[in-house]
Amino acid sequence: MKSEKIREPRPKDRDRDHDEEPRVSTLKELLRDKPRRGRPRRQVARQNVYVALHPEQKAQLDELAGRLPQALSRADLPDLAVSVLTARVEALRTAVVGRTREIPEGVTDLESLYLLWDVELPRREPADKWTSIRLSPQQVLELGRVHGTLNAAFGANRSEVFGLALALLAQFLERHPLAEAQMGLSDVREMIFRA
Repeated sequence: MKSEKIREPRPKDRDRDHDEEPRVSTLKELLRDKPRRGRPRRQVARQNVYVALHPEQKAQLDELAGRLPQALSRADLPDLAVSVLTARVEALRTAVVGRTREIPEGVTDLESLYLLWDVELPRREPADKWTSIRLSPQQVLELGRVHGTLNAAFGANRSEVFGLALALLAQFLERHPLAEAQMGLSDVREMIFRA
């Protein structure tokens, strides 16, 4: 039997083994940032939506923030306002479910909705200034749906629709004081849809 020689690594090979970083799989790198199906592991970022607000409405946002529970902040107000508006419009749809209408016959313009829901009519002044509100993705969809309905029915723009949502939120917080409650955003939304 022949004796086999054991090959010792050459100095060049030894240096290469120590200097190289461990290889990373290319497929693993590609899949790392790929969006996954199902519920996201972290909270989804809010999106900017631009609306024109009157200075009184901006001041109202600050005032309403004081009526929220400790767990919520001013940034949660637009989401809550859209939730209240969505709940009210869904109640309207339910009221006319047997007919081929989205909105009852007596509601002929946006002001009719203010009167129907016993909310103070907004001021129509040219002092409105564009600002961005931040909404969760679901609330962006809901605002778009309601805006589409009210735009088709009355020609209402997004700023007018959000102004109505803000007025409805103010009315909701007057009727259901939440400042002392220990509630999160999802709890308040549930309460809005139950009321």
